[in-house]
Amino acid sequence: MLAHTINAEWIKIRTTKAVYWTSALIVVFSVAFGGFMGWANAMNYNMAVDDGNAELAAASVEGLTVSSALLGLQLFGVMILLIQGALLVTGEYGNNTAKSNVLAVPKRWQLPVAKFIVYGVIAAVVTLVSAVISVLVTRWAAGTQIDDDAILSNISLSADDAWTVVLRMVIYSLGAVALAIGVAYLVRRTAGAMAVLLLWVLVFEDIVSMVPKVKDWVPQYLPFNNIGSAVNLNDIADAPWGQNGSVLYFVVVCLVVFVIGAVTLRRRDA
Repeated sequence: MLAHTINAEWIKIRTTKAVYWTSALIVVFSVAFGGFMGWANAMNYNMAVDDGNAELAAASVEGLTVSSALLGLQLFGVMILLIQGALLVTGEYGNNTAKSNVLAVPKRWQLPVAKFIVYGVIAAVVTLVSAVISVLVTRWAAGTQIDDDAILSNISLSADDAWTVVLRMVIYSLGAVALAIGVAYLVRRTAGAMAVLLLWVLVFEDIVSMVPKVKDWVPQYLPFNNIGSAVNLNDIADAPWGQNGSVLYFVVVCLVVFVIGAVTLRRRDA
């Protein structure tokens, strides 16, 4: 039964020290980066006001938002979730336990589903906690430089669209976990899975966006470009959908890769 598989995955994950370390790193990196950005933007704002530079002052204020507070979570947190999500699968192949796990489950599709449910819940909770703390710390850091409540109100959980941004970030994390598990079942090797995932996020989408004759129509179909823009409350230029459409598009791409990975597991030897 799926419930038994989920319980087995929960036991394996909760007894794995790496999950605790990676979860802690997500919180630490996200909060630290958010706090630093809040402090730096606030300091730049004060310098711009003192110099009479209205353009720089406006740009600094734009950096004092909930979306900006979650920038560390986007840059570092998602990377860690991708790596840990892939390791849940490739670690079993590396330790030669994958075959025994498959033999213990009558229906193979239950394995990836159970991994996603268990680690997806962990990822969602860690992301939510990181997001809330990041916003609070970023506001505090900015408040050490700025006394204007009107500006600081943009970095608040009560700000307009604050919880929309947080919810989209949670969806971002869940999609990243599904994508990582799918890719891991396709590749099966840790190095290969890491290469595919990190190059996709850090290199491939940026390179494609700069290629002549391609950059004018491809970027709106890049999944991480879509979800990143949605978290930052921006619309994708020339995309046939809005911000909610960008979130849905990202989710669909991640689910497709996840399903392909599950089907591959079912059809080939363990």
